[in-house]
Amino acid sequence: MKAMADPDEKIGRDALLRPILTLMAITLYIPLVKLLLFDTVDILSDIVKHGAYKVTGRSPGDFEKAFQTAITHVQGTGADGNGVYDVLQVNPFLELFHIIIYFIASVVGGYILMRQLLMIFVYYVLGIFVLPFSLIVSNERILKSWFFGFLSILLWEPILTILKVIIVLLPVGNTEFTNVLLSIAFQVIMILMILKVPQFANLLVDPESGNKFSNKAGSVLRGLPGKAFNALKSK
Repeated sequence: MKAMADPDEKIGRDALLRPILTLMAITLYIPLVKLLLFDTVDILSDIVKHGAYKVTGRSPGDFEKAFQTAITHVQGTGADGNGVYDVLQVNPFLELFHIIIYFIASVVGGYILMRQLLMIFVYYVLGIFVLPFSLIVSNERILKSWFFGFLSILLWEPILTILKVIIVLLPVGNTEFTNVLLSIAFQVIMILMILKVPQFANLLVDPESGNKFSNKAGSVLRGLPGKAFNALKSK
């Protein structure tokens, strides 16, 4: 508009290039998203799954069954001769708590994948609006945030597969714990690991999130000695 009003005003290269590229991206939105995001992550996911089946020595069906068995397993016997089941039968509260944990463990992997499908749909629709909005001055970062956010969501599945491999390889069913309740605690830890899949994906695609995570973890670790000293001092 300034160039049209003033003949001496020059049109910058970016002022012409950005609208042209954005218009091309909107026109070719579906094939671009498929090529840059879906196809790329599909290749990575296939590589991770092939490695998972090879490392564990299982077929796809047996691999999923082994994962479900490991994450819902409760130690039957302990080093002291008493199993978790014996303790649960004595305490109704622990019995109810274990049933809740067992239910969560059974559906947690499917929950992550269902949540991924919903988020993919949301990001896919948002992309149509993000492209034209990125033309507005000072809104350039919105396109970058959308792209890496979309990529992060698509990475949930391969990261979940890696966590499944770790859980399958753990000798959960062959280990006798010294504490009968340690088996339930171990089960809770595995559930929390799977629920952290979105955060793990964010750390991979967003260095700023990784730095914030490191700084937060460092501040917590630095504060632990002081908190421990204060606790001992109060006692």
